[in-house]
Amino acid sequence: MAIPHRRGGSAELAEIERAARGVCRPVLLFDRSVAAADPGLVREAEALFPVRVFGRHALAEAVRGVGADGITTFHDAEVDGVTAVASALGLPGPTAAPSPWDKLTQRTLLAGAGLTRVTAVAVDSAEAFASALDTVRLPAVLKPRRGVGGSGIAFVDDRSDADYQLRHRTRWSDLLLETRLPPYEHPRGGWRADYVSVETASTGDDHIPVAVFDKTPVAVCRRAGPGASDTVSVTGDLTPTRLPHPVRDRVLAYVRNVLRTLRVRWCVSHTEVKLLPDGVDLIEVNGRVGGHLPRLLLALEGPDLLAAAMRLALALDPEVPPLAGGAPRGYAMGLFPTFGEKSGTVRSDVARERLERLPCVVRVDEVAERGAPRRATGYRAANVVLRARDESEMDTAVATVAAEISALFAADGLAEAGWLENF
Repeated sequence: MAIPHRRGGSAELAEIERAARGVCRPVLLFDRSVAAADPGLVREAEALFPVRVFGRHALAEAVRGVGADGITTFHDAEVDGVTAVASALGLPGPTAAPSPWDKLTQRTLLAGAGLTRVTAVAVDSAEAFASALDTVRLPAVLKPRRGVGGSGIAFVDDRSDADYQLRHRTRWSDLLLETRLPPYEHPRGGWRADYVSVETASTGDDHIPVAVFDKTPVAVCRRAGPGASDTVSVTGDLTPTRLPHPVRDRVLAYVRNVLRTLRVRWCVSHTEVKLLPDGVDLIEVNGRVGGHLPRLLLALEGPDLLAAAMRLALALDPEVPPLAGGAPRGYAMGLFPTFGEKSGTVRSDVARERLERLPCVVRVDEVAERGAPRRATGYRAANVVLRARDESEMDTAVATVAAEISALFAADGLAEAGWLENF
């Protein structure tokens, strides 16, 4: 199994090694620029797998060279290359043209199928952006057609936001401007955000829902990103979803229609769906396992998304059980609040053991270290997993854990962050 890899995806090296047992023999592939910038990661990979470094535009040659029977990835930046190479070499995977992962292509195909109400226009220059403002009604979102980890996004609520983009944005290629879906609320209220995500295992002719995740509200810092962008950070996931069954079934039927329209096959995909008063609409579809999510299913002794992705890349049955109703094994939640201030270093001194003692915390994956750059953890203060027997226990625990993390990182401004008010 050829697996192009880099740091910051939805699977770390040890997780790939574990998931591959009994499924395939991974060969880790690194783009030469990635290997040069992160030689430590390559050395870590060499301790676990055969490793190959490939040059620019030479991924297909590298895959042929290792005699791979399939190719997959767990990083956004590698998805397009993987899709193109699988198609070119006749390996299992989605159709490469048109790309199902291009957000403008998604909007165009879904609009033709009556599956989105969003208007989207290509933007490749400041002049094209100014023209698009005549077509796309505000509020809108300016974002990359193929983004990585929510980067490059800017909310354009009014003309002042548009003028700011025209004055300060430094990169205009491969963008789109689309109407912004209106805010709503989760049917169960509380801290749950107004969107969910669905992990789906797609075979050659079917789309099997594996899990549905509720979300905590995203953290948005206006004009805090590079090139006039906003920073948009996911802060938490909960599974199983608490959507009422009729709403959950509507979401699942919608996702199935979306993936069928985009001709997605032989992969695990991550689809984000916006909840609306009169239905649902698409936020985006990503051609890889969702970040932070495999660990939550494993915490509930549930299906292994990484193993399923590898099996599908070999055109094998993903071996995932039917999606259960309710929460027969309780709830698992990932919580990872982010720093509002992105620059500089961490001022708080927080011990991992302090977080491990918090109620329902079963795993601590990250703790930002004092003196380290905030960007070292993707601007996350901490990243913890909670497991609870029922809704009441989880709600009590998440409120306590969110408040405690915010207090522990008060020196970095988390105690005053608007995100905490959600709990």
